[in-house]
Amino acid sequence: MIERSLEDVYSYEKQALDLLAEQFKGKEDHPHYKELKSLLIDQLNDELRDYAANHCSDRRTDDFREGGY
Repeated sequence: MIERSLEDVYSYEKQALDLLAEQFKGKEDHPHYKELKSLLIDQLNDELRDYAANHCSDRRTDDFREGGY
């Protein structure tokens, strides 16, 4: 899996949404537009969750070491 930066994810979001809007210009109520946009948003949210899971640490775990104070 390729790791993307937050800038990459947001750049991809803008490009993909712009392209989708261009392809369905004047047909925003079309079911395929709505489905593709929903799938795109799901994909972006997954990438943001993956980024957060790999780059944000839970500092509370550092305070509680097994068996000791």
